[in-house]
Amino acid sequence: MTTRLSFKKIVNDNEQAIARALADGRNIEAYLLYHALFESLLRLFLKAEDDKIRFTDLILRYKDTLKLRGQAKPVFVDELTKFNQRRNRIIHKLWQQGYTATNENTKDAVAGAGLIYGLFIEWIETFDSGIAEAGFENN
Repeated sequence: MTTRLSFKKIVNDNEQAIARALADGRNIEAYLLYHALFESLLRLFLKAEDDKIRFTDLILRYKDTLKLRGQAKPVFVDELTKFNQRRNRIIHKLWQQGYTATNENTKDAVAGAGLIYGLFIEWIETFDSGIAEAGFENN
């Protein structure tokens, strides 16, 4: 399992890569990096050590964890599911439309991903106040 210390290095590296990708207009790359950050955050929060667990399974495990913690509403489950579905569509659009069109069409999606990422970090911190120690901070 990746430790909080190594998560911090990975998170920092990925967040810096997102900033560079956005500055250069590489929206697909930024979106995929956000996907990696969401997955890292879920894995850390859920203590999911098995690297073969799919993102969709992490979402289901997250939903179950919320229920166990007394949350009546599955906060962020729909957003995470739609985020993953969009990631899959982006990958398919690459072979259907090519990089240039897909990259341009991903601009709004990556902006939304950044907003949801920050909000999701704040939400997860309500359960694990030490999440910032792993590098996840809402900036």
